[in-house]
Amino acid sequence: MRLHRLIGIIMLLDSRGIMKAVNLAKILETSERTIYRDIDILCEAGLPIMSIPGPNGGYSFMEGYKINSSAEGLKSDDVFTILLSTMGINPEKNTETSAQLKNAVIKLENSLSEEHRQEILKAKDRFFVDASPWWGKIIEDENIDIIKKAILDLKKLKINYKKYGGQVSQRVIRPYGAVRKNSQWYVAAFCEKKNEIRVFKCSRIDSIEVLSDGFTMAENFSLEEFWENSKEQFVKKATSHTPTIIYPVKVKLIEENIKLLDGFKIASSFKKEDNWILTIDMISFTTASNMVFPLSDRIEVLEPLELQKFIVEKSAKILNLYKAFENK
Repeated sequence: MRLHRLIGIIMLLDSRGIMKAVNLAKILETSERTIYRDIDILCEAGLPIMSIPGPNGGYSFMEGYKINSSAEGLKSDDVFTILLSTMGINPEKNTETSAQLKNAVIKLENSLSEEHRQEILKAKDRFFVDASPWWGKIIEDENIDIIKKAILDLKKLKINYKKYGGQVSQRVIRPYGAVRKNSQWYVAAFCEKKNEIRVFKCSRIDSIEVLSDGFTMAENFSLEEFWENSKEQFVKKATSHTPTIIYPVKVKLIEENIKLLDGFKIASSFKKEDNWILTIDMISFTTASNMVFPLSDRIEVLEPLELQKFIVEKSAKILNLYKAFENK
């Protein structure tokens, strides 16, 4: 990771001239303190980097010093990383692949004319993509770079895979391809234990080891076709499964108040005279009591008995608390 960052600093100084530490840190997604340490390392290695004081100052190579960091220096790994980014598949932050992509883009910038290079820099300043959700965070897969390389090199992987229930099993897999969906990575791989091609969620891989054994992919394998079929089977299985009602609550209410229970699964419903009788899964007694009591002037709980008792007892406590108002 440090090596790619050092190369990034060299190419940025070579292509853009004087650059402040804060700008280098922003582009390379690191801290200013780290940039200062990296500059010291480059100077100790003999690179003629000088510090220019003043408001327009920063770091720069000595006048006349130039490095060939144009697109002619792009390697096959660089081209592959750029290709993935054009498909909307960007590397995880603070990974070796992320640093490699930045360096590859800098090489491309250096191959352009000054006019076009300024247009690119202007666009970078004026457009920003924030892929993070409003709540929660994107799960970063630490092993995805290893998996990508194993896919390209046709190398087997030994993994400890955590199942949905928490059990961990060891597998030897032949990674055929990787798919990114909803900000999460999945690998389509032949599982030697199950003797079939399966989908593994990368975030559930506890540990990973690249084996020296190679493998040959089936000639007729299509990643896109396999993924679409797997996705279709998953949706069918999920929709055909009848979920268990964890904490059923039967209530009586008028039709206009049904919207008060939005978000809860309605297991059954029928109309009786002017009211509706609903059975709702409220997950737990705690959730039900917290949800239903504030609505107890508009919703009548018919079952379970413990929830009825809770509402009655709590209402009695409230009435007792305000009993003094009866004499006023």
